[in-house]
Amino acid sequence: MNLKNTLMTLAAVSVFGVAAEQQSIIAHAEPYITAGQSNTPKTDVVDVSSYQGNLSVQDFQAMRSKGVMGVVVKLTEGTSYTNPYDATQVNNARAAGMRVSAYHYAHFTSQSEARDEANYFADRAAKLGFTSSDLLVDDLESSDSKVSGITDNAKAFNDQLHARGFANTGLYTGPWYINSSGLDVSFIGKNRTWIADYPDNPTSQLHTDYGMWQWSSKVSFPGVSGNFDVSSDYVSMANAKTGYLLDTDGQWYWFENGQRYTGFRYYMGTYYWFENGVRFDNAWHEAWGHWYYTDANGRAVQGVQNIDGQSLDFGNDGGFYLRSTGYIFDRSSQNGGYRWYENGQLFTGFRYYMGTYYWFIDGVRQNAGWRSAWGYTYYTDDNGRAVQGIQTIDGKVYNFGNDGTYYERNLTGYIYDGSSQNGGYRWYENGQLFTGFRYYMGTYYWFVNGVRQNAGWRQAWGYTYYTDDNGRAVQGTQVIDGKTYNFGNDGTYYLR
Repeated sequence: MNLKNTLMTLAAVSVFGVAAEQQSIIAHAEPYITAGQSNTPKTDVVDVSSYQGNLSVQDFQAMRSKGVMGVVVKLTEGTSYTNPYDATQVNNARAAGMRVSAYHYAHFTSQSEARDEANYFADRAAKLGFTSSDLLVDDLESSDSKVSGITDNAKAFNDQLHARGFANTGLYTGPWYINSSGLDVSFIGKNRTWIADYPDNPTSQLHTDYGMWQWSSKVSFPGVSGNFDVSSDYVSMANAKTGYLLDTDGQWYWFENGQRYTGFRYYMGTYYWFENGVRFDNAWHEAWGHWYYTDANGRAVQGVQNIDGQSLDFGNDGGFYLRSTGYIFDRSSQNGGYRWYENGQLFTGFRYYMGTYYWFIDGVRQNAGWRSAWGYTYYTDDNGRAVQGIQTIDGKVYNFGNDGTYYERNLTGYIYDGSSQNGGYRWYENGQLFTGFRYYMGTYYWFVNGVRQNAGWRQAWGYTYYTDDNGRAVQGTQVIDGKTYNFGNDGTYYLR
């Protein structure tokens, strides 16, 4: 593709009457540039045709070392020409780890011709293994295509590619062609348009409102024969690389559509985990609702594995995910790196461990706090253990039983709750501080809001009683405040 300010084309015709590739002749002094030369625009993408011949894998790797990540290969022209080197160029560029796209040099002058050319292009692209995610470009620069209805024709070409299953399409043209033909690129959008314009002194990025800018056709790469068209790709139209690729810093990264990827990717027979493109070894990973472990070589493990002194099962069915149950050291950031797994899943709820119950949320042991489970209420202490017996929590007393059930039940009885009276004990009834008589240690005591009352008269059950200095209801004959009273000796305690 060599679109210039002034354009003339030479068409070589074979003895069979088939048009060979057309090369444009430059009408101004475009400078020769060596890739990597300072103060020049980015060389994200190169495009090649039969003019470059049989480029090797090493040739494309040399381009990569100078920042090129995308190659656009000419496949077809009109409805009868195919680049004789396209398969070699496509396969070798792919082998070098580059994102490979394709273009078609258009001659159509009507919508029906546009659809025919699109089908011819699509047939060849499919044969070379291009898929719906690969970029296919309509190269619209030929003078014979500049007819009334050029925009509708270009849209028909684009629509036909979509109909053939190629959804990622683009348009190549230049300011000269747009101005002289009346082409309106809005049908595809500027961000899907590859604009060609070669400044005499390319020192900065231009045409940044387009998807790509082809800024020279005279760039050479050290060690590679010939000159190349180069472009700056502003929106990753043609350099959205995918796979485990050597980047320009000399390091390998996993790319997904041009971005360094985070997550699992299947590669060389197993799954590897990447974070911002970097492979992660000896680590736990969560994906697809399961947990996985990658070993020292970054490979997701299978079978029974000893990890940090634990024997863990990752299955042998090609699933790679954890199947084990228990408190597993997975190097988490809480509780010393341990979390509770249930059949390979991080568990929420109670689990019995080391002589008591612990409460977990997403595998993480929870410490002091109230818990609800199995229709009951529980409390776990500062060490995460479910408590039993009488416990004072936030200044209030609770009963969790002593029968190994751990759940809260109503307080009933004379219970030490640290109160300021009567040695810290108070009487509870069904969890409430009680007012009235309760039988305890061989006699009746009178309580007000749980506090034992000592010497005084009491009214209960329609009778009158008296409790002594120790709070005990009296019996028999008693002298109270200098007066004699009879409280009986039949265990009823009331005044008669």
